[in-house]
Amino acid sequence: MNKKWIASLAIVAALTLTSACSAQNDKAPDAASSSSAGPSATTSDPSADPSAANPSGQLPKPDLGDVPDIVAIVNGEKITKADFTRIYEGQFQQIALQAQMAGQTLDQAQLRQQTAEGLVNTELLIQQAAKKKIFATAKDQEKALADVAKSNKLDTKGFLEAMAKQGLDETAVRAQLRTQLEVERLIATEVGDFTPDEKDLKAAYDTVKKQAEKDPATAKNIPGFDEIKAELSQQLKLQKEASVVKSYVEKLRKDAKIEMNM
Repeated sequence: MNKKWIASLAIVAALTLTSACSAQNDKAPDAASSSSAGPSATTSDPSADPSAANPSGQLPKPDLGDVPDIVAIVNGEKITKADFTRIYEGQFQQIALQAQMAGQTLDQAQLRQQTAEGLVNTELLIQQAAKKKIFATAKDQEKALADVAKSNKLDTKGFLEAMAKQGLDETAVRAQLRTQLEVERLIATEVGDFTPDEKDLKAAYDTVKKQAEKDPATAKNIPGFDEIKAELSQQLKLQKEASVVKSYVEKLRKDAKIEMNM
């Protein structure tokens, strides 16, 4: 089972690294991947390779030794160590692997701080959705659950059983999924109907092409504009959403009472 789904349920995948690495959102999409941004909690040497960054070739393990029982309190709502651990461990392997492949050293202290900030941002969005009376219906939740199960090549029953083995019972899965839907709708009301125009798409493609041409290995296999047009459009939409959400969360934080214990 893909643990990244757990992080996405809590919307932390989109928020954890945003505040500390907002510059990533301004970059053009990468031609080879729909998610070109690497882990921000890293330091790198341009001449490094994965074996140099980690001679043993083994990925580090999540370090949760200094995480307090109450990570933060947001307008009276507590974010617990259990909440933090589920998200941190859910994203850790992917980020550690990305860092190793890029010849970078993962800074866990920074990543822990970013995760805590992401959880605070998520909680603020959850509270705002409730304040604006944005609710997901039971029908919406069932459809979303079926879609998530299908994306993991399982039926709903099999998916819930798999999640239970990871420590999330059906009640917790449904609660997180409902929250996900409600926050997504809140974000949609803020972002509005954004569709990149042809000019934006071609500008993004030109940037991707120039980046690819710097490497002889990829210069020969640059896809045509029409081949990756849909991917470019999706990436520009995600960048727009990330930018709007970042600004929106910053406004929410100004009016919030936040106690950080990390």
